[in-house]
Amino acid sequence: MSRKNRILLGILLCAVVVTSIYRHWSEVSIAEMGLQEVANADAQFWLMQGAPNHRLIPCTVYYQFDTPLNESLGRARLNDLASSYAMFHRNVVELDGLPYWQTADVDWGENFRVLAPGEDIELVRKRAEIEVSKAAELRDGLPLFRAYLSSDRKQLVFVWHHVISDLEGMFNKHAKHLFQEGGERTQFGYQIDKGTSADSNEKFSVSKTRLLDILKDSERPIGFTEVSYDVSKIVLPIEDKSLYALGQQAALPMSDIFSFIALRTVTRYEESLLGGDRPGRPIRPMSSPISLRSSSLDMDEGNNRAQRQFPFRFPLESVPDMYQRIINLEPTAGSYDTNGKLMKLARKLSIIEPFTRRIGMPDYISNYFPLADIPLAIADSKLVAHRLRVPMVPYERTKFAWSNYNGEVQLYLHTDPLLIDKDRMLEAYHQAFREVLHFLVEGGDLSHHPI
Repeated sequence: MSRKNRILLGILLCAVVVTSIYRHWSEVSIAEMGLQEVANADAQFWLMQGAPNHRLIPCTVYYQFDTPLNESLGRARLNDLASSYAMFHRNVVELDGLPYWQTADVDWGENFRVLAPGEDIELVRKRAEIEVSKAAELRDGLPLFRAYLSSDRKQLVFVWHHVISDLEGMFNKHAKHLFQEGGERTQFGYQIDKGTSADSNEKFSVSKTRLLDILKDSERPIGFTEVSYDVSKIVLPIEDKSLYALGQQAALPMSDIFSFIALRTVTRYEESLLGGDRPGRPIRPMSSPISLRSSSLDMDEGNNRAQRQFPFRFPLESVPDMYQRIINLEPTAGSYDTNGKLMKLARKLSIIEPFTRRIGMPDYISNYFPLADIPLAIADSKLVAHRLRVPMVPYERTKFAWSNYNGEVQLYLHTDPLLIDKDRMLEAYHQAFREVLHFLVEGGDLSHHPI
């Protein structure tokens, strides 16, 4: 070995030793500070926000009661909820740009309060979403949730950061600790057993030119900042159990019925733009929950812990052809955990982070967030309605968030006002829903009822 190579090898070994010593020192220091690294799957929800896109990833649910809620009882129920789970007793600090958990005590004067008459709940909600999205100082800060009771005591607003819980998990915790259940729970709202596996074979692949299209279009405009996206609520003219039964006949779990509708909606929307003001615009994939598993028809899990991408095909296909493509799709192996690892690596290499964000996010997401399919109440105050604001990830244009409550199926259409024509999207949705519902009701036979 030449002298030059020996010197290079020595430098390399020194670098390895120094890196190992620094890593050990930093791990010891972090442990001494009482911090714990946020796991990859959760870390992505923290890392997706902030610069360079200035978006936040909070979640909000509005609960509406028929009679005023007793303040003391509401606080007691919230305390029962918070004391039952570690997630309500921690916040996030950042070290070298990466998130770490630290223990934080609940302050019931800050984490929960009753609004004064005339106080604007939407302004309060916006401030709370910003508060829970900021990194705390070491040994300081509140847990990443807030709860507010309206001045008339008929509305309870619960805000939390997505990093401490997904929506489905939070809703189930609320049903268990915050409310009294008015009956036995059924299949909606439960996740599937962990024993089910998903392979990565996909019978219909996305076009090979998709990546090149995305790279060429990587400078597309960014829409809203922070949390100023539009939310439209639509109640479907069919109850959840009826829709579930139609899906069973067509071998589609609830999540996939919603994805079918969302995919057709987006396809109709994009078709309406082609030849218009944005001809030839590359179409990015739509992400949706994995649920195409043999056992998911027996107990619909509403699982949003892993994602697959639907291949888009133009021109607009017939409903039976689109259904056939969806039914033949198989789950991919991609998951939030994998995405989180990649985002942590990107954070360490800050020069590539903005570019990675731009090419790594879909334009459309379809998620199923079951709330409850049974009556819920807090003492004599019965829950009569709920409303969602769910997080949009950076560079995402539209989210279709589905929920069911007391048999009612609700769609919350989230759109970016600078990038999406909401009225056009709503029109596309109403067309798509009629088509898909007709297809399901007719059992897939459209020979005598052309659409």
